[in-house]
Amino acid sequence: MNKKLIGAVLAVASFYGIMGCGSPSADGGSDAAFIIEDKSAHVVSAYEDTNADAASTQGASDGAGSEATFVSNPDFGVWYPYWDYATATQELDNYGSRVNTISFFAAYFDVNSKAFIPENTTETYKQLKKAGKLKGKTTYLTFVNDKLLAKGSSLKDTQLLYDLIGDPDKAAAHVDEVVALSRQLGCDGIEIDYEAIKKDNTLWGHFNTFATLLAQRCQAESIPLRIVFEPSAPIGNYTWPSNAEYVMMCYNLNGYGTSAGPKANMEWLQTLCSKMKTLPGTVNMALATGGFDFSATGEVKQINYCDAVTQMKAAGSTAQRDPASADMHFSYTDASGISHEVWYADQETIETWIKTINTCGINRITIWRLGGNIA
Repeated sequence: MNKKLIGAVLAVASFYGIMGCGSPSADGGSDAAFIIEDKSAHVVSAYEDTNADAASTQGASDGAGSEATFVSNPDFGVWYPYWDYATATQELDNYGSRVNTISFFAAYFDVNSKAFIPENTTETYKQLKKAGKLKGKTTYLTFVNDKLLAKGSSLKDTQLLYDLIGDPDKAAAHVDEVVALSRQLGCDGIEIDYEAIKKDNTLWGHFNTFATLLAQRCQAESIPLRIVFEPSAPIGNYTWPSNAEYVMMCYNLNGYGTSAGPKANMEWLQTLCSKMKTLPGTVNMALATGGFDFSATGEVKQINYCDAVTQMKAAGSTAQRDPASADMHFSYTDASGISHEVWYADQETIETWIKTINTCGINRITIWRLGGNIA
């Protein structure tokens, strides 16, 4: 057994130990790098159980040294969703001290357009803090423009944004609201994740004004600030404050409304890195676990890593790795005779994406999301 390779696998598994369904890999071996326990003997034992051909293809192709190098440098963060408390907490434990930032997802808006924090988010934050799991980490409360109604929900509501930030006075009042709610929870910082603005240049102007006002307030009160952008955001059309950290959503290149394909590929990641490096503040690239199940009927379903692996095993399919994206994909036919194509990210996918981003000179990474990545 190549000891250098074992060392690289251990380093990668220890740092990125998030996925662990014990699934068969595309080439017949087991996914050793997905072992999530921080136990070296367990990881080595699992890796040695793979066949020799699998060992030569998984990890050796890029050189063990390069894998060990990139593991040590990212400033690493995660989003913590309130609805997946049990598995999210387990995954957070597996990361341990390697996580620098945690964004609690999320603060929403009620029928009257007032921001509120779901009770589960508050309880999760309190429990993690009481258990000492937030020690040494910077915490953020994420604000999303999702309006939760009594009978259902209206997600990514842009009219809500007009109500909140549609003129300077509204924007200033919303700054007060955001700061107050973040303090109520107890988080260190504020994260703004307002989406679906698309090509509405008027709303982009309002958002830029709001971001500037919020950044001024945060700078005056020493509050860390993160602003999340979708890939289509026209960031080059505006002047942005220098005291914010800017996060690019590097996912959903393919998904709802597209043909089957990966959430990201290397060429696209490089383009997004170039786009983000024009910003004056700190730059952070967000990557997503999981993937999508594309049905021949046109229906698209979002799935997590373990869902994908479970479906692959149940269908008796074999996943292949796409060289342009490092994403895994397989096909199956459901009980109704409808064909499906599944694309998802595994451990090697995430590692490859991170290396691509690191090569572009960006070392801050955030993972969407904790939960659903271990069995």
